[in-house]
Amino acid sequence: MLFASTGHTGTASARTTTRRAATRRRLLSASVAALLTTSLLGLASQASAAAPRLAPAAAGHDPVIMIPGMTGSPANMNTMKSNLQTNGWPANRLFTWTDSSSMTQDLAKAARELSAKVDQVRGQTGADKVVLATWSASTLAARYYIKNLDGADKVSQYIGFAGPQHGTLNNGCQWYVSCQQFASPNTPFLKALNSPSEVPFDDRIDYLTIRSTADINATPVDTAQLAGADENYLMSGPTAPNHLVIISNATALAKMRSFISAHEND
Repeated sequence: MLFASTGHTGTASARTTTRRAATRRRLLSASVAALLTTSLLGLASQASAAAPRLAPAAAGHDPVIMIPGMTGSPANMNTMKSNLQTNGWPANRLFTWTDSSSMTQDLAKAARELSAKVDQVRGQTGADKVVLATWSASTLAARYYIKNLDGADKVSQYIGFAGPQHGTLNNGCQWYVSCQQFASPNTPFLKALNSPSEVPFDDRIDYLTIRSTADINATPVDTAQLAGADENYLMSGPTAPNHLVIISNATALAKMRSFISAHEND
């Protein structure tokens, strides 16, 4: 105290007064800021309470997973994908996929891989169920998934284009394991898959098959239908598509779209 006051009493006092004034200004500013914050929070709370709650967005179409056949690639399904999108399906609910390996190996393995894909799509989209749009050999992998794995509660609709559901007479491809599995109606794979029902869990899943009289790959023509399906759609006449183009045929795609829409609320 003695040192501080010697010769500098006026300067020290002025600085003290200045600091006190500054402190009072800071406290006043803090008080005003707190008051404004409290007021704004109160107004925001009132506005939140007064604002109506928005209803959740409609779920829309179930996601569609489009799967090509033996030796095919996801690009084979691009026309189908574009057709759905043009007709109102959101792009983020349309998926193409294939394995194992491109449906040439054990179709039971392909079904297990499909299970993982379905779970990935459900997680990505938040959907409870998916639509499986399958072609040729993948029609069998998808049915195996529904029947023997966990597909019954995760699939809303099954659509099979030109599937060798009961084998095929055009079976000269048996260097592939999958072709061996559908080489005739009596292969162990098909006998187990088609018994006791060709449309497993049809109380939960809607089934559509699409086949054509011009198909020389899945033969005879009725091999592609399923007993008990909601609809087995036959295309015939001079404009009937062959096995390779049935998945991009405008009439076939229109049938698929109308079927999906008709059964979305089942």
